Amino acid sequence: MPPLPRLLHRHLSVPLARRLTPCHLWPPAADAFLRRGLASSSAAAASAAAGREKSSRKTLGYLVGVAVAMVGASYAAVPLYRRFCQATGYGGTVQRRESVEEKISRHARVGTTPSREIIIQFNADVADGMPWKFIPTQREVKVKPGESALAFYTAENHSSAPITGVSTYNVAPMKAAIYFNKIQCFCFEEQTLLPGEQIDMPVFFYIDPEFETDPKMDGVNNIVLSYTFFKVKE
Repeated sequence: MPPLPRLLHRHLSVPLARRLTPCHLWPPAADAFLRRGLASSSAAAASAAAGREKSSRKTLGYLVGVAVAMVGASYAAVPLYRRFCQATGYGGTVQRRESVEEKISRHARVGTTPSREIIIQFNADVADGMPWKFIPTQREVKVKPGESALAFYTAENHSSAPITGVSTYNVAPMKAAIYFNKIQCFCFEEQTLLPGEQIDMPVFFYIDPEFETDPKMDGVNNIVLSYTFFKVKE
């Protein structure tokens, strides 16, 4: 009977040799699997990069659209405000449904004779960046409801270049604005002044006789007409 160590050696030598296969031998199936995984990862990375680029373009387009809309809104503000005033009578704008001449004729036919006197005060402002001197020629005038009056504003260009401006206005108190009707004024019209040039701009207005009979106008003895000039960008 062979010795025990020799039997153990013969029993273990074959499995041990089989287990010691060279580690550099890579199964073909595993190699193909690895290649597919790498290809898939590259495709996913490329797709993610394309998605980020598309998202960036979309965000840039949105920001550009917002900027263009804001610029367009700023240039459209004055004509939109003018249409709003004409449609509602806000700020004393003459509404289209009845002209001032028709109002005067109507009140003349019914024999309206107002006696109350109102003080109309004038105010002038310029927006930031507007190099004009802009003032009312007179500080106030006194009128009665049913009467028309003429006032003037003076503008002067203090810059060394031609400047174009446009004005907006408001009437205070607001509740009296519906009775303050401007027959002729320079609001919403572009005015271009050369360097050092000065002009006088008229405002012809009319106070509706119904001002005197409206209970809401009790205690309203002063009306302020204000204009603000803005620089029109090139």
